[in-house]
Formats: sequence, C-alpha cells, structure tokens
Amino acid sequence: MVLIAAVGVCGISLLIAESQIQRMIARQEISALSGAAAYLDNDVRARQGVLRSIAEEAQTRNLSVRDVQALLESHPGLRDEFSNVVAFDVRGDYVANLKNRRDKMLNVSTRPYFQEVLRSRDSVISAPFRSQLSGRPVVSVAQPLHDARGNIYAVLVGGLDLLRPAFAAQVEALRTREQGYLFIVANDGTVVHHPQKELILTRPSGDEMPALAAPLAGPEGWRADILDGKEPALVAWKRLRHVDWTVAVSYPLRDAFAPMASVWFNALGAAGLFTAMAGIFGWGLVKVLLEPLDELQRVVESIDAGATDISAFNVDHADEFGLLSRALYRLSSSRKQASDDLHRLATTDVLTGTHNRRMFDQFLPAALARARRSGESVAVAFLDIDRFKSINDTHGHAVGDAVLVEFSARLQGAVRCTDTVARLAGDEFVVVFEQVRGTGEAHQLGDKILAAMQAPFVVGGSTLRVTASIGIAITGVPTNAEAIMQSADYALYGVKAAGRNGYAVNVVGAEKLASVRGLDEHPPRAATPPGVAHA
Repeated sequence: MVLIAAVGVCGISLLIAESQIQRMIARQEISALSGAAAYLDNDVRARQGVLRSIAEEAQTRNLSVRDVQALLESHPGLRDEFSNVVAFDVRGDYVANLKNRRDKMLNVSTRPYFQEVLRSRDSVISAPFRSQLSGRPVVSVAQPLHDARGNIYAVLVGGLDLLRPAFAAQVEALRTREQGYLFIVANDGTVVHHPQKELILTRPSGDEMPALAAPLAGPEGWRADILDGKEPALVAWKRLRHVDWTVAVSYPLRDAFAPMASVWFNALGAAGLFTAMAGIFGWGLVKVLLEPLDELQRVVESIDAGATDISAFNVDHADEFGLLSRALYRLSSSRKQASDDLHRLATTDVLTGTHNRRMFDQFLPAALARARRSGESVAVAFLDIDRFKSINDTHGHAVGDAVLVEFSARLQGAVRCTDTVARLAGDEFVVVFEQVRGTGEAHQLGDKILAAMQAPFVVGGSTLRVTASIGIAITGVPTNAEAIMQSADYALYGVKAAGRNGYAVNVVGAEKLASVRGLDEHPPRAATPPGVAHA
C-alpha cells in the first residue's frame, strides 16, 4: 500500500509538472514568436519604405513613365532588397525591369494587388502568388508613382522570392531550438514558408494538415492536441501586426518532454519517498533549465508594453538568454538605424535638404496646437521665386536647380534658428514662425528675407537677379492649417498683383491685407486687388 501510494503520489506530481511544463513551453514559444513576428513585420515594412522613398524622389524630380527604367537602374541597392523590381503603367502594361529590361512582356491589370494600389493610391503588400516572370512563388510590394498633380502614372512592384535562399535562411534563423520547425501562413490559409517547399502557395484543409490550419483560429495561441503528420505536436502561433501573415512553430511533444521520459522511468522504478522526491527534483530541474527563456519572455513583454527599450537585450549573460538577447539587440539596432534613415529620406527635400511637404503637413498643425495652448501667435510665410519659369526656360533646369538650392540656403540663413523652412514643390517654399509678437515682427521677418535675396545669384557661370514674392499670414485667434495657408496665399496674391519682389502681411480672418511692401524700382501696371493697402 505504501508503495502504491508512493507511486501514485509520484505519478500525480509528474503529471502536474508535465502540465506546467507544457504551458511554460507554450508561453516561451509564443514569446519567441513575438520577436520573430516583429522582425518579419519590420523587414517587410522597411522594404516597403525603400520603394516609397524612390516614389517620392520620382515625384520631386517630376519624372514620367519614360524615366522609370533609368530611375530603377540608379538604385543598385534594390537588388539586395528584392529579387527583382519591375514597373507597370496604369493599364497594367510592363514598362521597366531592374533585373532584365528585355524580359517577356506581360500585363498585371487583373492582379488584385495592382487593382488595390490604383484604388487606395498607396503602397500594398500582395498575397502570395506565382510570378508570371520567374514562375516562382513570390510576395510583391507595390508602390504607386505620382506626378506633380498627384495622378498615378506607374506602379513599382518589388518581388520577394519565397524560395530565395536568403529569405528561407532568414526565417529559419529565427528558430531558437533545434527541434521542430517554423512556418508562415497567410490569413486565408495559403502557405508562405514551410520546410516542405512543395507546400508553398498551397492551401491545405484542416483535415489534411491540422498543424497548418490551427494558426487561423486567432491572432495568438497554442494547442498541444495537434497531429503533425502522424506525430503529436505542440503548435504555437503569433500574427504579424502589419502584414497579413501568421508565423507559427510545430514542436514535437516527444522532443518537448524528452527530459521527462527519463524522470518517469526512474520514478516508476523506485519506491516510496524516493519516487516522489525524484518527480519533484525532475520538475525543479526543468524549471531551472528553462529560467533563461523565462527571463527572455519577461524582457520581450516589457519591451512590448513600452516599459523599457531594446537596450534591455544588450546583456552580458553567458547562457541561452544572453546569446539570443545580444543577437536580437544587434538585429534591432540595425533595423532602427535603417528606419531612422528612411524617415529622414521621407521627410527631407532631395534637392535643397530642407523639409518637404510631408514634414510640413505634420509640423504646421502641431505648431498651431502649441500656439493655441500658449496663447501666442504663429506666422506662415508662403514664398514664390519671381519668374522662375523664365529662369528655367532661359538658362536650363540645371541652373534652375542651382537657384533653388541657393535660394533655400539664403532663406534658412535669414530666418531664426527656431523657425521651420520647407519646400512644397517647384519654386514654392514655406516658413513657419512660432512665438511671433504681432504684425510688427512679421514685417521684420519679411524685410530680412527680401534683404537676403538682394545680392545677385552666381550660378552655372551666370549672374542672375533673383527676387521673391512673400505672403505672410499671422494668427490673431486660434485657427487651423487650412485657414492660415489660405490667408498666406491671399497675401502672396496681393504681392504679385502689386508687382512682385515684396511681401504682404495678412491677419487670418481679416478682410484686408495689413500691408504690402515691395522692393521693385518700377511700380506695377496691374491694378491692386480690392482689399489691398500699400505701405
């Protein structure tokens, strides 16, 4: 009876321990998958950002569909990010190919991702499909190209070859255990990555392959009652945040509980108290061995909750936690640097180095909100280079670009270090002045800008007299971005009507301009528009 009681107690203890270990392993697998999902998300979004920055460059340079081939060939780094990059016009016809410009012609107008790009006018990540060009399974990142008026004239399509060794090895490297394997499925059940390459692009049913169907049940979870092939397995999964994929792991239960098998054998071969102590010892040993991964789980959860940053991975531990943490730290640091570089490219004007329209559209509402809280005024200057088209037509676009660069440099030197300069498009610039003390200070700012442009511009072997028309709008009461831009535009119109080479100050909401001041020696022939008062 004592022996039976001892064996019973030992068996129950081991069953409890096995159940706890099962839950612990599942939590650890989900924690590891969270890091893998974040890495895949960032990797795909980084590639998406590369195409987006090229599209912004094309719009800034006012390129057309005939220039797309040269644009792709000017970025050799695309070959490292994608298996190939091709371009199609709005009818879906092939117009450029980074890898082989003589490749076969095709039309993608019926592809869902192409139709979605034209509908949304934004970047799209496709579902997995078989490429018509290579015949291989791919996922495409599609990015529209817009002209100066915002119309789509072409679509860049970067392909990620799912059978490419670099992609497969990258995914497999995310697996931290030797046992089991990682796989990726799309949200419709299509296999994106699997050690059995013949399964890629297939959509097995739950009856055929329950391990592949289990991750479709929800964004995160695990099950230990799955048959993978004919072998029981623990399947855990985690859905990506920004891509319609779920990364999952299949971990054979035989390997997961291999340490417990010997504990069971020894425990059942002994009697009495020794059997119970062996079970407790086995459970404690497994918990100690898994402690580094528990610590990794806690760090991942802390980073995910925003309680700490990625530097928490940079530790000196010599165990599995330390090795994996340092690898994740290096990987995340390089990705963060790439993300910072992409953000800088996305918010900077390529030609002049000033902020671009995207950055301005984000900054102006924030500046108005700060002014609303502090009760101070904000001024916006809207600038045009006078007769810039004539400069381009007479001296060429190279000289025109040099004038824009010199104009931008003088403009940034004329304003305060706290002011924000941006180039909207062509020869249009804006300056946001915060903490402005009334229209008197607005006049001072206008005078400084005009004075900065008085010296002749020496560019391309030519000496040019370049002048500017400036419309300055200043807030009298809290307002929004649209209203202050309309007011600045109205002031700019008043300067042009009065003969250019000057500035006008307008208080937002006023019916008349506060004043128009100019530097031209000859008065304009055109009549001053109603509501414009000369100073």
